[in-house]
Amino acid sequence: MSYSSKLEESAWTSAHTWTFVAFAVGMLAEAYIYGLGSFAAAWFTTLPSLLGTLALVWSPLFLIIGIAFAGPISDALGRRLTFFFTMALYAVGAVGIYFFSAYTYVLFFLALLLFAAGGEMNTIMAANHEIMPRKYRSRTMFWEINFINVGGVLLGAVGFIAASAYGSLSFSKDLVAAMFIPILAVLLFSRLKMPESIRWLEAKGKHAEAAAAAQKHFAVASTAETSVAQSASAAPAVGKHPSLAIKIFVVTAIAGANAVGFGLMTYSLGYYYYATQIATIILVANLVGFFAGAFVSVMADKWSRKKMLTYSMLGTFIITWGIYFVNLSTAAFSNSLIAFYAFLIILNVFVGIGYLAEDTLKGEVWHTTRRGTLTAVTRFISIGAAIPAYYIGLSLSENNYILFNALVWSVGMIAVLVWQFKGIETGQGLSIAVTSGESSGVSPSSPAMAAGENLVRAEKNQ
Repeated sequence: MSYSSKLEESAWTSAHTWTFVAFAVGMLAEAYIYGLGSFAAAWFTTLPSLLGTLALVWSPLFLIIGIAFAGPISDALGRRLTFFFTMALYAVGAVGIYFFSAYTYVLFFLALLLFAAGGEMNTIMAANHEIMPRKYRSRTMFWEINFINVGGVLLGAVGFIAASAYGSLSFSKDLVAAMFIPILAVLLFSRLKMPESIRWLEAKGKHAEAAAAAQKHFAVASTAETSVAQSASAAPAVGKHPSLAIKIFVVTAIAGANAVGFGLMTYSLGYYYYATQIATIILVANLVGFFAGAFVSVMADKWSRKKMLTYSMLGTFIITWGIYFVNLSTAAFSNSLIAFYAFLIILNVFVGIGYLAEDTLKGEVWHTTRRGTLTAVTRFISIGAAIPAYYIGLSLSENNYILFNALVWSVGMIAVLVWQFKGIETGQGLSIAVTSGESSGVSPSSPAMAAGENLVRAEKNQ
């Protein structure tokens, strides 16, 4: 029995605690940085209108560039080493934003931060599934993703306080940058204490390093003990794994609907119609998402991932189309700030739940040796789709804009239905080896498991 299989059934340890802290704060930092694009446009009173729009797409553009680099790097060099590279870029970017005031410099250093943030989040999505014990895998992933909402709340609060108390755009910029000091301190300390992914080390054939890391961080003495892996009777039926093409389509389409739909409402439309309210809009949207996510995170290891994806997307689908038809006759959306916030709150309850489910799915259906890369592929496409969507949205009339938003969520609804009928269950406490197709999910002592393990080895050696 491998170290990773045994550790997957282990009790919670201090190494898991430090890993959770490192990943949760990493997600917070990613959201904090991603929202800076909206704030950056407000820091410069003389910013040309073209650059104002550019600042809005700056976030997805450099985020996906970072994702594209970090995915293959984390597969080739390791999850932990990738984190230290991204943290170094965080430090450079934060210092640059604090000390430079010209918008060209600020956009450059913001690009560095976004590049690092894209790499951070992608690597967290891969590593969490590999490091956390099976019975905590979904729960920890949900809570970590929910810290994205905490990062948005923090950014909104910092911007709101700076603008209200001092009314200085320069002070707002400096305060936003200075907040990276405690974030980086926590990241550095926690990641010095977290282990490399034992599952990744074994998948890369680094068995001596895997044994040393397991014994150092988890006090595991031997892998030749009685099996404690998940039994077939305890696991839900998984069914036949879909093809790689179906996996990529479903994950990309659902993620794209969330990325584009959330951005169209919160960052782009909020800035377009209510630019002076942008800090409050971000604050409210992320607070709602956080509380909705906190509610479902508690039961993340017990509930069906497929059902959660279906119900959350269905709720979003119904609400966005309902708002379109209501606004078509009343034009309440742009004429009433109260109506805008009401829509924002209701929508983000469903979006917040769906976001946790799809971001968890995003990293759990790929083989360990390709998890970083394939997660990056789906995220590059889905987040990259937000760039043309923002430009299209800003050129549309109000009603057509809301229609466009509803159509985006309709694509996500189609993908969820495909997964409902063609996909597999990945929640309910299933092993990452099962959801990725690396093992059958039955007892390792059985002939079926032995055959499954031999098949995986044969595929890897081809």
